[in-house]
Amino acid sequence: MRMAVVFTKEAPVRFVSHLDVQRLFQRAFRRAKLPMAYSQGFNPHPLVSFATALSVGMTSRGEYLDVILTEDMTPEDFIALVSPHLPEGVRIAEALDLGVSNKSLTSAMRAASYEARVKLSRPVSKDEIDNAIKELLSNEIVIQKKTKGGIKPTDIRPMVFELKCICAEGNEARLEIRGALTASGGLNPEVLLGVLFGRMGVDHTAETERTEIELERAALN
Repeated sequence: MRMAVVFTKEAPVRFVSHLDVQRLFQRAFRRAKLPMAYSQGFNPHPLVSFATALSVGMTSRGEYLDVILTEDMTPEDFIALVSPHLPEGVRIAEALDLGVSNKSLTSAMRAASYEARVKLSRPVSKDEIDNAIKELLSNEIVIQKKTKGGIKPTDIRPMVFELKCICAEGNEARLEIRGALTASGGLNPEVLLGVLFGRMGVDHTAETERTEIELERAALN
């Protein structure tokens, strides 16, 4: 059977790399004595895959992975077995029985939402940010993107589904972003924030959290 797992990556592990997150889950699964399926060949490895990577330094309320098991178990039993073996900052929020589906989680991704807590180099009002957002979204948003063929200008505006300022007070603001996230790529919220505040002439630092990955679950059947 195939079990999909929704998990958090919180502040204590925000600087843990994607590769190390993969390793910590494989270690937790072994310690939980899960009946994992393995690949064939000279170097068998557990059949565990992740929907997408999360940038180092970013936290998340809902990342996805799936694992192939050789025996059936309920999502509740899966969570109970694995949770004691996960480190602080990583928590299983949900487990989903996908049966024998062989559709990848990555192929079902459609969008992602983010929350950014921003510190600014000068006081900025919510109205000022709202006006800057309105102007930004009214035209192309062209960035210089690194590709295999070199640096190329790329319009990321079609990838921005929503950008709004929730609140701003003094030198701090909180913004919500929703953008494309598919198998072919996705919106980088930190790049979008850089463009927004760059055009406003304000230096900023941001702590960004991915709040949700939107999957078309029907596409996994």
